Amino acid sequence: MYLKNKKLENFPNNVSTRTIDVAIEYLLVFLNADVSNHAIDGNWLNEVMEKVGAIVGDVLYVIQKLLPSSINKDDTSKNNIWSIQIMEKTKDLKGQVKTYYKSLKFTPSQFPPAGGLCFLESLLRKLNEMSKSKSCLDFMMKPHIGNLEKELSSLAFILEEEFSSLSSIFRDVAKAHHEHKIPKNLHRRTINLAYEVEVAIDSILVQYNVLWHIFCSLPSILKEIKHICAEVTEMWSADVALKPCYVIAPSKHLPTRHSNPVNDEEIVGFENDTEKMIQYLIRGTNELDVLSIVGMGGQGKTTIARQVYNNDIIVSCFDVRAWCIISQTYNWRELLQEIFSQVTGSKDKEDKDDILADKLRKHLMGKRYLIVLDDMWDGTAWDDLRLSFPDVGNRSRIVVTTRLEKVGAYVMHHIDPYILPFLTPEESCQLLQKKVFQQEGCPPELQDVSLAIAKRCKGLPLVVVLVAGIIKRKKTEASWWDVVEKSLLSSHGESEGYSLSVVQLSYDNLPDHLRPCLLYMGMFLEDTKIPVSKLISLWIAEGFVQNIESGRVMEEAAEGYLMDLIHSNVVMVSKRKYNGKVKYCQVHDVVLHFCLERSREEKFMLLVKGHYSHQFQPSEWKESRVSFNYSNELSKFASLRSKTRKTFNQHLRSLIMTNGGLFHISYTWDPFRQCSKLRLVKVLDLSSHKVECLSSATLQPLIHLKYLALHTSKFDFHPKSHLPNLETLIVNCYANTMLLPGTFWKMEKLRHVDMHLPEFDKQGIFEESSKLENLRILRAVVIEIDRVDVLLGKCPNVQELRIRFKGDRKSREPFCSTLESFTKLQSVFISFMGSPIPSELHLPSNLKKLVLDGIHVEKAIYFTVGLPNLECLHLRDFTHSEEWYLPIDITLHKLKFLKLSYLRISRWNVSEESFPLLETLVINGCSKLEEIQLSFANILTLKQIKLMYSGNESLEASVERIKEEITENEGCDRLNVIIIK
Repeated sequence: MYLKNKKLENFPNNVSTRTIDVAIEYLLVFLNADVSNHAIDGNWLNEVMEKVGAIVGDVLYVIQKLLPSSINKDDTSKNNIWSIQIMEKTKDLKGQVKTYYKSLKFTPSQFPPAGGLCFLESLLRKLNEMSKSKSCLDFMMKPHIGNLEKELSSLAFILEEEFSSLSSIFRDVAKAHHEHKIPKNLHRRTINLAYEVEVAIDSILVQYNVLWHIFCSLPSILKEIKHICAEVTEMWSADVALKPCYVIAPSKHLPTRHSNPVNDEEIVGFENDTEKMIQYLIRGTNELDVLSIVGMGGQGKTTIARQVYNNDIIVSCFDVRAWCIISQTYNWRELLQEIFSQVTGSKDKEDKDDILADKLRKHLMGKRYLIVLDDMWDGTAWDDLRLSFPDVGNRSRIVVTTRLEKVGAYVMHHIDPYILPFLTPEESCQLLQKKVFQQEGCPPELQDVSLAIAKRCKGLPLVVVLVAGIIKRKKTEASWWDVVEKSLLSSHGESEGYSLSVVQLSYDNLPDHLRPCLLYMGMFLEDTKIPVSKLISLWIAEGFVQNIESGRVMEEAAEGYLMDLIHSNVVMVSKRKYNGKVKYCQVHDVVLHFCLERSREEKFMLLVKGHYSHQFQPSEWKESRVSFNYSNELSKFASLRSKTRKTFNQHLRSLIMTNGGLFHISYTWDPFRQCSKLRLVKVLDLSSHKVECLSSATLQPLIHLKYLALHTSKFDFHPKSHLPNLETLIVNCYANTMLLPGTFWKMEKLRHVDMHLPEFDKQGIFEESSKLENLRILRAVVIEIDRVDVLLGKCPNVQELRIRFKGDRKSREPFCSTLESFTKLQSVFISFMGSPIPSELHLPSNLKKLVLDGIHVEKAIYFTVGLPNLECLHLRDFTHSEEWYLPIDITLHKLKFLKLSYLRISRWNVSEESFPLLETLVINGCSKLEEIQLSFANILTLKQIKLMYSGNESLEASVERIKEEITENEGCDRLNVIIIK
């Protein structure tokens, strides 16, 4: 490095200089080969290092002669001769190194076979791009290793041909899965080698073990691939039929029509049990009591508890309610915060847990409350929480769901634990038919076989639902029902194990491209409600989303994958958006257990829980994907001096870190120091671990990074840093303002950006010519109000935009802001807090969701005129106004969801004709609003009114009157009223 830097100081450009450049750069490649990773012969290494030393000495001598201060015309010919000799010595060194590395033995690692064919196709595209473009091999194009570039290009071309041939054969085998089966070991070996190729190529691109991969691993892989290809081709051409495969054949595509069912959780067989629980909760003893619901995994404990919790009678009888998931691993503070936020409507920031516990107890004092503690595994959790639940003799209740009878007995006060019964065969059959046929009825000819299958489900609702997911895709074919029944007959074991067997059957039935998507759910902790936008971005970064249809963006394809998994009943919907699309999803803990077990077997991913501190040995994690959750023990371990810490495995491709909210110890350990050395990493999610300060320059070596999420007090976006393959950037940084330099626009693969109010470099946004053509989501950026068109011009395909306008609030000069030419926009959030209000705001006519913040409501509503496709409107206004009159000539024809937050109006004059298709009305924090007009009862599509933290009894009474009016006039109870105090 010294010689390289010395050479750059006012060096002449001639033949000798270029020769020296070649020699120095090759020496750097050789010395960066990291020979410590391989068994290198000591004598050979000493011999080679002697030659390196000799070349270095020669280079230093020539450099001194070539310096401007030392140039002598008489020495020019001598310098040329010395340069030629250096070149010859360098070539000799190259040959010796090449010969030695070719003599080393290459042993393939074990990679996961899940989604192997899709990964193969992804690799083929990568190899094809490499053969067509040299942009990704910039460093290889330097003269000193031109031969290496040539060998790599040749290998890439041959590998593409061989893998293409195998991929085609394997696809044909998959189509005839029930007749022929290529030996699994050949398939697995091929996928293993495909992963090895990707690791080798990516390592070369970051100059990691270059010589090893060029001269040893890639040629060995090619030799093995040729051997497999010849073997498979011979077997396939001879039509050799090996073991007939009697399993349900996975189809390449599941049904593409994804309906949104009216109810994601069907209740069958528990109607009487539900009624009994409701009656006890509202009656029974006046003292605080605990109702425990006991049943095995998949028996329906959470489902029945949810039905009871949301029942209208329960909602009206209790002053406050809260739902909290305990799970096997929990954090006391997080549980307290979750309950506190639900019963108060605000998040507590106290540092000490006992203070928060006392505040919760004081807030519940005097109120009749209902708390659900879902999925409790031992009495410790109850001991941690019970002192926060006061008993004032007003029939407050706690509901606990658990798999363990001893836990139910431990928390019991007055009423005995409720042991959940299994479904009868008839009830199982009813649930099966509901799940398979939805609103349709089961054909008479399938009645008998559906009952036979239902009997095989052992009374477990989860098993019934999973089997229904298998049957759905060919639900009208009687022969398919027979195949499923026979497959169930081959599964044995106790009920708990039987559930896992049925999950295995569901997994086997999934198409190849969906299997890694399901296993990836194991990267998240038990009972985690996973944001769909995050999950989709991770799937894309991992390379799971393939086979993109013409004109369909990757996010849409990934959403289709998720809907296929939901349709197969292996993934559950946790929460939907206003338009019925899935916002949060999760998996049942039985399915999660299967994902973890299968992932462990296939080395797909590793979940490490930090409370077992002996497990924290990062260098021993051989899986390419790791998710770990750390707690106090690991935090203590991590805070030790740096020399005691283990480093991560260099082959790690994905790292997701979660913790128990222990941000107060986060500054003792900076994971980025280690993660910045993971030169092959694609996914890095450290958003649960807050660091004090971070610069993007720290991550500059991670050129393969596609997904980055972090949490820091200060983030410095370095002007020279550049992550060329980054697709998702999420930065939680609330303490300091970020400045995005011009290099931000060079990150051309960005698809999803989510940051907290960063500002753009004023010159960079104009001077940089690059555009972010792939960007679909841009959240929470600050922009001058007159430059928004420049911003969107650089993001022509953005679909979701969240911006805060910047300017002088006191400015009275009228101006107009226009976004109407950006027709790809579907969702827009605009904050006018602290900025001038435009006299006109022109939005694209195809806009479906609009949030306006910090603008007077009467003015905001006029900005919605000319938006015929608007379905969701959220208005936030902190200005004072006695009355809001909505003119009768303003009609939002397609509006389904309307939310009003913090309006300081006391009266709202509006006609029901203004919202003819309204389904949901949410009033949040409008403490002065006295009523909602009774005419809302005439909106035939209205399904829900939700009042949040209004504290106004007259407003609540008006909502109840609307509900009564609907019931009296229509004879049905279609309006769901939710009041959160």
